[in-house]
Amino acid sequence: MIGARTVGAAQRCLDESLAFATERRQFGSAIVDFQAIGTMLADMAVEIMAAKSLLYRVCWDAARGGIDRKRLHAEASAVKLLCSETAGRVADRAVQIFGGRGYMREYAVERHWRELRVDRIWEGTSEIQRLVVTNELRKRGTRAYTGWPGGI
Repeated sequence: MIGARTVGAAQRCLDESLAFATERRQFGSAIVDFQAIGTMLADMAVEIMAAKSLLYRVCWDAARGGIDRKRLHAEASAVKLLCSETAGRVADRAVQIFGGRGYMREYAVERHWRELRVDRIWEGTSEIQRLVVTNELRKRGTRAYTGWPGGI
């Protein structure tokens, strides 16, 4: 649930940031044309794509059934860790793109930036998720996270 919620919030931050950067003008140009803004938007998009891919992979594993519950727990920890951390970085970049307006409650990025912070804490902090991942690596090796779904 946290993985899906945080990926959705990150996507909203990217959507809002792209719209703002397209409309906001400085020095006679839309700020989306500035390389620094463009690279932030690109990083946001690619990180969301990666987080969403992991989220969908683990949801697919869970939905098809027959998966070892301990393995599914370890995969869910990876999802929670990656998605919540990614959303935090995306929201932080969104506030940066908005500048001072990113702190204003009239903009959705302010709310997401503030509310996404808790997702790295509840249901197990990011540090705890890292311990779960480490324990799984010790028990099952790197293929637990780097292998193809279904052992292909």
